[in-house]
Amino acid sequence: MSYMKNIIGRRFLANTSMTALALAVAGAAQAQTAVQEEPVLEEVVVTGFRQSLERALDIKRESANNVESIVAEDMGKMPDLNLAESLQRVPGVAITREGGEGRSITVRGLGPDFTRSTLNGMEVPGGAGGLDSSGGVNRGRSMDFNIFASELFNRIDIHKSPTASVEEGGLASTVELHTAKPFDNPGLNLSASAQMTVDNISGEEDPRFSALVSNTFMDDTFGVLFSVASSTRTVRQEGFGTVRWTSPFANGDRGWADTSGTTVNGTPNPDVNHPEYEAGDDPLDYMWHPRLPRMDYFGNTQDRTGATASFQFRPSDRLEMSLDFVGSRLENDRESYNYFAQFRNLQDTITPNSVTLDPSGRYMVAGSFSGVQPRSESRGQFSETDFLQSVFSADYDLSDQTTLSFVLGNATSEHDEEQYRFNLTANSPSTFSFDFSENANIAEMSYGFDILDHNNYEFTGPVIRKDVVERDNNTFRVDLETHQGDASFKTGFIYNDRTVDSLRYDPTEGTLTPPSDTSDSLTTTIRGLGIDDFADGLDAPGDFPTNWLVADFGNTIEAYSAGQFTPVPLDSSSWNVQEETMGVYGEMDFETDVFNRPLRVNTGLRIARTFMTSEGVAEDPITGDPEPITGENNYTDILPSTNIVWEIEEDLLIRANISRNMTRPGLGSLSPTVTGVTPVNGNISRGNPELDPIRANAVDLGVEWYFGDQGLLALTVFHKDIESFIIGDEVEGPLSAELRQLVSGYPEYDPDSPLYEPSSVPVDGSDWFVSQPVNGDGAQLDGFELAYQQTFTFLPAPFDNMGAIANYTYVESEARFGDVVSTLPGLSESSYNFTLYYETDRFGIRGSWNGRDDYITSPNGSNGNAQEATTGPTRLDMSAFYNITDDLKLTLEGINMTNESERLYTTGPQGDLNLVREYNTTGREVYLGLRYTY
Repeated sequence: MSYMKNIIGRRFLANTSMTALALAVAGAAQAQTAVQEEPVLEEVVVTGFRQSLERALDIKRESANNVESIVAEDMGKMPDLNLAESLQRVPGVAITREGGEGRSITVRGLGPDFTRSTLNGMEVPGGAGGLDSSGGVNRGRSMDFNIFASELFNRIDIHKSPTASVEEGGLASTVELHTAKPFDNPGLNLSASAQMTVDNISGEEDPRFSALVSNTFMDDTFGVLFSVASSTRTVRQEGFGTVRWTSPFANGDRGWADTSGTTVNGTPNPDVNHPEYEAGDDPLDYMWHPRLPRMDYFGNTQDRTGATASFQFRPSDRLEMSLDFVGSRLENDRESYNYFAQFRNLQDTITPNSVTLDPSGRYMVAGSFSGVQPRSESRGQFSETDFLQSVFSADYDLSDQTTLSFVLGNATSEHDEEQYRFNLTANSPSTFSFDFSENANIAEMSYGFDILDHNNYEFTGPVIRKDVVERDNNTFRVDLETHQGDASFKTGFIYNDRTVDSLRYDPTEGTLTPPSDTSDSLTTTIRGLGIDDFADGLDAPGDFPTNWLVADFGNTIEAYSAGQFTPVPLDSSSWNVQEETMGVYGEMDFETDVFNRPLRVNTGLRIARTFMTSEGVAEDPITGDPEPITGENNYTDILPSTNIVWEIEEDLLIRANISRNMTRPGLGSLSPTVTGVTPVNGNISRGNPELDPIRANAVDLGVEWYFGDQGLLALTVFHKDIESFIIGDEVEGPLSAELRQLVSGYPEYDPDSPLYEPSSVPVDGSDWFVSQPVNGDGAQLDGFELAYQQTFTFLPAPFDNMGAIANYTYVESEARFGDVVSTLPGLSESSYNFTLYYETDRFGIRGSWNGRDDYITSPNGSNGNAQEATTGPTRLDMSAFYNITDDLKLTLEGINMTNESERLYTTGPQGDLNLVREYNTTGREVYLGLRYTY
């Protein structure tokens, strides 16, 4: 077994059999010194949350690289309701949420695609769906942590600096998830917990249940473990949105229909807003206003069921085998309703009657308009995500010094989502007004007609589609480790075969029949859905509408004869990517002394080879039918890493890492599918199978002081030199041979065709413009992490049962995205976590605060905005327990106890404004439950 495993094993056993271990050590010392005295021993047993902190601290201290760990206090009991919520407590980790629940993570300023996640030793193909504002359907490499119940796991390791034995791909970090195994705790173990929501904005009593049973047999040489977790979560997200801000000028130079009689309160200042402004232009055409000011409602009913099974066999002291299964199903029914005034592309049909400008004269704080046509949009997203993993692993001690390890696994994931969007558009334009004077995040709004009367609407332009994303990962890995004195040597090989199929479906032709009317059977209202208290948790102004007309999903789907779908291969969302990767590494660990103090060194080299094949389609220029098109790429990466830990004092460590790592391109970017071929203008849109990975050199330097009982004070400074980011760009020049052959069939391109025009595109193709992702400029990323952890045993009773965990991270970086220089998407310059807890043998309580700065979500904004961003939230979660008996525990857990709102915004044309895009709340969630452990 490796040095690391030996250390962890000793620490783990110390918590359950400390007395026996102490007796053995004392007995050996007595025999050596021949002192005939009975040792006086005091048993110290650490349990509960403190126990999990102690185990995590031991792993961090003894690791060769920079590792953070989260360890369950009991088998199958993670310290948070959601894996992402647990991860946000780690220094340098920030999370993004959907519907109040963590979905993905950002580590040290690098977004979800830069973190590689594994489960029981192999990469997790874990993607689900979501709202457009949170990324929609996940077709990339990042993991959606909300697909798994947290109760299925008993440990998470986060590698923030690599070793040669950790597989490549996680430029920001590698997150390793571990499920429980029977040999973790030999003997019979039973645990079960049941919780019920007692307070949430939806008013639903959502159940949550988990159970685990394990046992070992035949003198602890064979063990089995089964666990299951099931939960229902009903979320109501309520708020206001603008769907970005814009101006008539930014929207294609569309002027207002008539401004001659407009009353303007304030002085327009287009010179600050638009350098393109010329004397004689109408200043109001340059004033920014909300595109689609609207009321927003999002309801999500989520059913999540997961299970694990583990079988372990130890036929001899030299051989241990495991067979592990993990399955999960996540069902999401999302229903979104919003009601908006349509400005977007219709400014030239709208007349401002009066407007009030902000003090700078750049955007409208309030306004009254004629010719505005409102619309009610009802959107349903009904999805299922199924995940199944099976892993066989074995460790065989070839000798007392040499161990052979083996892993063979398969994991599949399928996300199937149907989307229905029904529009109820007002029959005719009307007057409309908005006013942000009372609340900058929520506008008061009024309309010139009865917005609840279905006779004032008609059904228009439904959007109906289906998305399916299938993933299949196969992994084979073998490692050999040998110990020679104070040194150990490790080498290994890994092979991965990853396949991702993404396919878009449209309604089957001929099945859609628009409803002939908007009768009561097809429509209802927000209050008709049982939502009588819409916006109560928002502190909305008095004239903010709280009821509007919406479509009835069941009846409207039936009226449209919808629900049957046909694949649409000629779409940017339809593609197949297959990656085969092979990696080999060599790694050495050794100990020495420097100035008579222990120095541990881990150094190694990893060589990774990637073979990528992508498949898509292109439109046949003659028939219009989709024709297969493929792309290929391969590359080799040489990735050295060195980690040094120097114990300059008994409890004072200096830790350093220098390494090179990489993250492969996003899967959707590798699609060869060609769309938007317009030879007259010389334009093509496509993916880019020839993209190189994103590579970086990194340096970490840290100081860690371990003091007292479970005490830590640590400072880590980090630097990454990132060579390239992948950006969207328009490349001008001659076409590749493949694209040249493709477009040669278009009449506009063929000089022998009677439709050919010499003024369109030259035959040599020299003036084509190909819109595709490319490897752009890189960036320097710098920052530091400060971590503190301590139990307050030095305080007088009862305060000696208290403890605290805190960390702060600062990161800065800028990168060029085309013509825009911006911070990296998802990067908050400052983020912090603080947990204060009080725990005794009978009861305990802890509160956790999490906060982060604002962060950019899109460095290239839409509708004339420089960027789109999110306001950094500050949240308080809590957890409490009371031991009714030694085996029965009462639990109370709360999420978002201060009812923090989520806020998205846009930055205007120059990037210096802060204009609300979405403002919503999901309220707090409080769970009351019981947990039984045997």
